[in-house]
Amino acid sequence: MKKKYCFLFLFFIFLTIHHRQAYSQDASIILDKDHVLYANFLDFAFSRIQILNRNFINTSDNISVESKDTLCVAIYQKVDPSSVIIEVKKVDSRQTPFIGVLRYTESVYESNGACHANLVNGPFVPVRHRKVTEIFRYVQNRWQ
Repeated sequence: MKKKYCFLFLFFIFLTIHHRQAYSQDASIILDKDHVLYANFLDFAFSRIQILNRNFINTSDNISVESKDTLCVAIYQKVDPSSVIIEVKKVDSRQTPFIGVLRYTESVYESNGACHANLVNGPFVPVRHRKVTEIFRYVQNRWQ
């Protein structure tokens, strides 16, 4: 008798978990690339990347040069626009009907050489990468 109740209890838990997983999968729908909000978020994402690239402390216009013994290292950071990946999802929420997911890679570029003015001219190579994911919400006809 205990085995029967145990089996029924486990079966009930399985149905509950399965129902929740199915609901969470149906709760968000990824929008097509031809949807108006997708294009709107794409514009928002690239303007955000431009702001990020402008606000780094060390940019290609403001290269940091550090000396290490007889060599110098020139460093700057940049988000490559070709690394940008976006998704726009319709979610089941009255306050936030859509969310936008922005993924990109921040890279640190370095140039090594003798300490002189030509070092800032490169060649620069990417030495470190950091993958970033940002989530935005669409509220009152704008992305936040």
